[in-house]
Amino acid sequence: MHRKLVLTAIIVLILSISGGIGTGIVTAQDPPPPPPDGGGGNPPPPPDGGGGGPSGTTDFGSAMTAELDITSFETFGDALAAQVAAGDGAGIDMFFRNSGVVINEEAGTYFAVNGVHPVNQGDYSSYYPKSIVEASLEDDSIVNVYSFSSVNGHDVDMEALSWGPSPEYLYIGDEYNYIYEMELATGTITREWNLADIGVSTGTDRGIEAMTYSPVTGYFYAGIQDSGEVHVLDLGLDSDGATVTLIETWPLPQGWAPSGLYGHPDGTIWAVSMSGGGGSGQQMIFHEEADGTLICAISIPAALNMTRPDGIIFDSTDENIYIVDSQGPINNGFSLYKVAWTNPC
Repeated sequence: MHRKLVLTAIIVLILSISGGIGTGIVTAQDPPPPPPDGGGGNPPPPPDGGGGGPSGTTDFGSAMTAELDITSFETFGDALAAQVAAGDGAGIDMFFRNSGVVINEEAGTYFAVNGVHPVNQGDYSSYYPKSIVEASLEDDSIVNVYSFSSVNGHDVDMEALSWGPSPEYLYIGDEYNYIYEMELATGTITREWNLADIGVSTGTDRGIEAMTYSPVTGYFYAGIQDSGEVHVLDLGLDSDGATVTLIETWPLPQGWAPSGLYGHPDGTIWAVSMSGGGGSGQQMIFHEEADGTLICAISIPAALNMTRPDGIIFDSTDENIYIVDSQGPINNGFSLYKVAWTNPC
């Protein structure tokens, strides 16, 4: 092999293992390091926030099944680690537990949200501030930070991010079952919707886990961890108020709960999900019609070494899919994966 090619291969391998400067470009032959054996402080809680759950069905009826192609992917997380060093988690939660993602292709940035998890058993309120970070897709550096210790007098556990019809606002799903509208220019929460108004009631840390907006239907889709259901919602954005109307509800396949949702411009919905403890064979991407009818079930290979897939979005050309891992950094992994999309089904 030519010396220049050998040197290039060595450099790419080093960046793959170390995470690089900002991002690491890796291949299926060079996966992220495996989870550690449990040493060190600040251990993660079980991935579902409780004691683990039953494994989901592997019988997807007439829907197609496939495996995600991970031949080519990039990883991100340096900006999120830098935000923890800057004070996120109050020096108690030492990991940015990214739970959602949207991207701004024009600006070349991604947005991530730091979810609240009980580092100390049963404690959900000692880790503020928690932040939404906008970071560069070029060098994984911080571009903007929006930090929160509360909203309108109540605790926050922001877990899901979505664009709406206007690029001026970001919409945030919270595990306390609120949806927030945040003005990007100021970081101000301009409106909030309480899903208790439509009868949603869940256990602590088991509310809205995923959310997206469909430009085709004009509705928001909120995934509930406790029930495994997706609620289709009209937030009445054209009005001045904050009234939420339930359009319909549908479940993911039995035993699977939505961790991330994406409303594709073709009108379909994509969901990333995990079941049981979230280990090998328990991480899936579901492609569904807007009414929840399953089109295809795509397994995430164990070789990607994800701990908890927790957010999903495509770029505008369907060339790449972005998948969040909320517990990746805890296990020597990464917060965000950009995977070259080959549409396996």
